[in-house]
Amino acid sequence: MFCQPNRPLSRRDLLAQAGLGFGALAALGMFGREGVAAHPLAPRTSHHRPRARAVISLFMHGGPSQLDTFDPKPLLARYAGQTLPESFGKLDLEFTKTATAKVLASQRTFRRHGQSGLEISDLFPHLAAHADRLAVVRSCHHTEFNHSPALYFMHGGNRQMGRPSLGAWCTYGLGSEAEDLPGYVVMRDGPLKGGPETYGAGFLPAVHQATELRSAGAPILHLNRSSTAPALDTRALLDFAQTLNRQHAAARPGDDRLSARIAAGELAFRMQAAAPEAIDLASETAATQRLYGLDRDETRAFGTQCLIARRLVERGVRFVQLYHGGNNVGWDTHGNNDGQHQINALQTDRPIAGLLEDLASRGLLDSTLVLWGGEFGRTPTSEGSDGRDHSPYGFSVWLAGGGVRGGMVHGATDDFGFQAVEDKVPIRDLHATILHLLGLGHEELTYLFQGLEQKLTGVEPARVIRQLLA
Repeated sequence: MFCQPNRPLSRRDLLAQAGLGFGALAALGMFGREGVAAHPLAPRTSHHRPRARAVISLFMHGGPSQLDTFDPKPLLARYAGQTLPESFGKLDLEFTKTATAKVLASQRTFRRHGQSGLEISDLFPHLAAHADRLAVVRSCHHTEFNHSPALYFMHGGNRQMGRPSLGAWCTYGLGSEAEDLPGYVVMRDGPLKGGPETYGAGFLPAVHQATELRSAGAPILHLNRSSTAPALDTRALLDFAQTLNRQHAAARPGDDRLSARIAAGELAFRMQAAAPEAIDLASETAATQRLYGLDRDETRAFGTQCLIARRLVERGVRFVQLYHGGNNVGWDTHGNNDGQHQINALQTDRPIAGLLEDLASRGLLDSTLVLWGGEFGRTPTSEGSDGRDHSPYGFSVWLAGGGVRGGMVHGATDDFGFQAVEDKVPIRDLHATILHLLGLGHEELTYLFQGLEQKLTGVEPARVIRQLLA
């Protein structure tokens, strides 16, 4: 309880000073979260009927090789150890060392799976059981050869840092159905080459910034309530701070940082109870934990992330971004490409397959869009004796659930898997398709910044990939 100097706080003073704390919570309960004024992440009406209400993005940091995962190229074995043939054509690329390097054959075996006969390499024996749920896009491409700009491009549609990420655009367009958790959550296993800006909110209101959730220990640093401070005292302290914040904000109209801080304070108070429960896996059955690989050392870390992701979308979180490959080499296989891909696949295959199976069994896959991919692919030629270099010119991603037509391949790369040549998919088209599945029109989702109506898909024409839609 807070008192003015030399005078006890009267009931009238209490109501006046706490009106924007307890009163706001009371109004929130009376009027619900439909009003954006009541809660900045209140659910918003979509532009059209959505097929998905949430997204789980499985990002393989470093750049997985399409040639060893989802895009088989038998010609690599025939030309192994040789340069690319002249018939391959002139490479109109900024980095042309691929033209003089030696072809590196894949050591993986590809087989057809499911009724669709989708070709998947032996790196993913568990995921292969879900072949008929996957839509593999083999013709993604962009222009960025280096990690950081490629990460920004894949997340925000632009090579420059400071642009809003896909997750931030989603909560900006749709809000969140989670009252006591962030709308946009990130989990990672190490640092990102592009830094936290990779999943930032850019010029969007700060409330759309991602919240990083840890899978061990305190889910969010500095969130736990002090053991000496009961909930009532914490609430009173927050009410007093929020009163000062609102007075400060009223004198500075147009500064969204203060509004974001006010909203974050209220959310943090509710999260003190909700966030620990969301990542508490003790309530999950032993069978479910085995499904995600939590019983194995090699799959426990990413399996934990995947299981928490399912729990978060169950609780209304709009966008969950998982990263694998932040530790050591990850998917950035400039050397020992095959050996490192085997390690990475061993860590992720069972958890991802478990996620798809668990979502489907709970009736969540139809409304949850699952994405898999990295910032680029890798070259068909060798770097050193057994590595592959970066290649953004033609690489694979896949989508599942959330209105996606499974058991299909869209697009193609050339005979060596280097460049997209058929049904090319620039990243803006991939983003437009994801937004469409969420009920958002990429042309309609705009934000005025620097005098322009900014869009995730930028100023160049973008299209929804209709072939991917169920």
